[in-house]
Amino acid sequence: MATVGELAARYANFLVHPLLPGPGVCQVCRGTAKPGYPTCWQCQEARKILGSKVADAVVPVSLALKNEQYANELWRYKNVVGAQQQYFRTGLAAVLWRFLALHEACITAHCAVRGFDIVTSVPSTSGREDHPLRTMVADMVGATRGRYRDLLTPASDAAALGRTASSSRYSASALWGENVLLIDDTWTTCHHAQSAAAALKKAGAGSVAVVVLGRHLNLTYGDTATLVEQARLRSFSWDACGLRPWDHGPNPQPPPRDTNHRP
Repeated sequence: MATVGELAARYANFLVHPLLPGPGVCQVCRGTAKPGYPTCWQCQEARKILGSKVADAVVPVSLALKNEQYANELWRYKNVVGAQQQYFRTGLAAVLWRFLALHEACITAHCAVRGFDIVTSVPSTSGREDHPLRTMVADMVGATRGRYRDLLTPASDAAALGRTASSSRYSASALWGENVLLIDDTWTTCHHAQSAAAALKKAGAGSVAVVVLGRHLNLTYGDTATLVEQARLRSFSWDACGLRPWDHGPNPQPPPRDTNHRP
């Protein structure tokens, strides 16, 4: 049987590290931001609507570029059947497992918490009863299955809300300060994941961090092609993550200081 590392290895050929926050890059989701703005329009709107109940960290594993391999697999794992379905679900489960094994410590450090007591996933609002993301996170990924709980329930009118952030899109089981790691597959407009984070905080969660398998981007939109061109300059490395740009593996440490360089 193939190991997690072996199953995830092929993805390094087409995963793309998100750029770090900066000019033109949203400091929340790593999509494009207009010059002079720290966030994209969607993340700005979510903050206006949800206030402090938005997630404390958003960490994309990779960019997911429309019509390219990774975005296609994130669509196929939900929409194909039979052997192909199992193939894509197993592969993406390995990607998530490997990423969390190496970088969950980075997320806890970023959120200034000791750890995430509970893991849950963003549920479907389209009526899909057995969402494959839940299957992956609850049953397939060793880094999450022991902590998984079904916490979120979509509101009856959730689908009618469209792509608008709303504190009423989901309800959540009662929590008493537990930190929650929230998993989503694809981040497009942010409103599902941020609405879910808000529901968890409203229910009593402590810190909520979102890990998303793919930050979806359309190269034909605005300045996206330029952003992605910059992102592609860096080869993908499993030992780096969106919070720490240097290779660091499972025990994040700052890069060695160049003693020959004077500040």
